[in-house]
Amino acid sequence: MVPISGRLPDDLYAWLSTLPLEDATTLSDKLRVAVLNLKRMHDGDTDYLGALGMYRDLGRTTRDQIAQLERQTGQHSEVLGALLEHLPAMVATLHSSQVSSLEGARKLETILVKRTLQLAETLLRQAVCERAAAFDENVITDNSTRLLELARLVSSTRSSSQ
Repeated sequence: MVPISGRLPDDLYAWLSTLPLEDATTLSDKLRVAVLNLKRMHDGDTDYLGALGMYRDLGRTTRDQIAQLERQTGQHSEVLGALLEHLPAMVATLHSSQVSSLEGARKLETILVKRTLQLAETLLRQAVCERAAAFDENVITDNSTRLLELARLVSSTRSSSQ
């Protein structure tokens, strides 16, 4: 290891000293973790799996809190599960994409639209039942009216043009 020295403003020092980081208890440990995370962000610019791991890690506290809540209450949210699966993948795709050509932009567009529509399909499956498998059983029906209306319009437009 190479020792380094530097100066931090008082507010950053106070924040870092109280920041809970897994496997980091001393300020030196925390600085190593912070630099490692900065490296992961930089490397994620070209590595989808690295970016995906990073974004999943960023959501770990929320996922853990939801798991604990589900255990305590006996309730489960398939809606949140789907969001926690798809959103990191979409952000990792954006983070790791190297768009330097029209073909690259088309590829990124295709991947993101496909993933977004997979998420929409997953959420709309929850609208089939009267109550969604979610902490708020009405969250899908309360928020899907316009999407369903648009889907009907698209369907009728396609049917009439064939």
